[in-house]
Amino acid sequence: MTPDALQIVLTAAGAAATSGVLAAVILRLARRAPLIVHVVVIVVAAVLAVAGGIVLTANAMYISDTDTVVALTVTAVSGVVAVAVAALLARTLSQDARTLSRDARDLGHGLAVVRTPVCTTELDGVQREIVGSSERLLAARDAADAAELARRELVTRIAHDLLTPAASIRAIAEVLEDGMSAEPERHARQLGAHVARLHALVGDLFEFSRIDAGGVPLERERVAVADLVSDLVADHGALARTHEVELVLASSAAAVVELDARQFSRALVNVLVNAIEHSPEGGRVEIAVVDDVDAVTVTVRDHGPGIAPDDLPHVFEPGWRASAARSAPRVEGAGGAGLGLAITRAVMLAHGGSASARAAQPGTVLELRLPRD
Repeated sequence: MTPDALQIVLTAAGAAATSGVLAAVILRLARRAPLIVHVVVIVVAAVLAVAGGIVLTANAMYISDTDTVVALTVTAVSGVVAVAVAALLARTLSQDARTLSRDARDLGHGLAVVRTPVCTTELDGVQREIVGSSERLLAARDAADAAELARRELVTRIAHDLLTPAASIRAIAEVLEDGMSAEPERHARQLGAHVARLHALVGDLFEFSRIDAGGVPLERERVAVADLVSDLVADHGALARTHEVELVLASSAAAVVELDARQFSRALVNVLVNAIEHSPEGGRVEIAVVDDVDAVTVTVRDHGPGIAPDDLPHVFEPGWRASAARSAPRVEGAGGAGLGLAITRAVMLAHGGSASARAAQPGTVLELRLPRD
């Protein structure tokens, strides 16, 4: 490098360093100033560094005054344009920053955040995250509200279902106590039925609370599903006959699956009793065990009025009850609070299986699917 070139470099470097230090001091003192001030200070410092380098180099190199004026004029005009562009950019960035600040505030208050255009990819990415967080927060809040509403409705239903037999028990007890009953044996049977209903409701409530708190504990063993189903059908034959419903084991495939016999029996009993409840007098409930390649499915079909298509996905939800299209239960002491089928689904999910409902002509088919080992 020639001495002249070295002198030019050193002169320009000195001017740039001086402008840089001055700008740094100003930015330090004005660190809480708006973004536009920071950007303008940086651009002005760059223009002053160029102008200072030109002046110092012109004096050292004996450049004519005319050439120096031309160079400074060009630098000044360029500097004015640069400052204007920088101010416009800073104004846009400030507006975007205020937009993001407003979005963050709305997010904190749980309000919906609407995406608006911003000027840079980075800021757009930040806003996308804020909008996404807002959507997830609102969805979670809606889900929590729905769950709370469902919980309140469930509590109301359970309270009603508990109070109804309790009131009947109290009335029958008062009649028996006063000696006003002309048929004490019939009243005693009614009392027993109401007590059984209360026992079933409390049992379902206790089981559902236990499941909701910690899942379903399983003690698996290898069980012949067909034998287990056959025993349960036989156990409930008398109940079905009492209510003039025919309980039939239509088909039974031989299959051995690892499962908790007690829990699965409870799940299937809930389905069986539900089918008996909603079968008309003289109706028929068909049970089948189907052995597929990857699963064993137990189906229970009733020949009642069926379930509305819109209700089928909700059959196994806590507190669900059929619409008016489905007949009212005819079995005392069964179901009641809408927890039986919810317990069934929880048991099946714990086994890695599923519980589902589909329409039949006539009636409804409930399916309990157990995966193979």
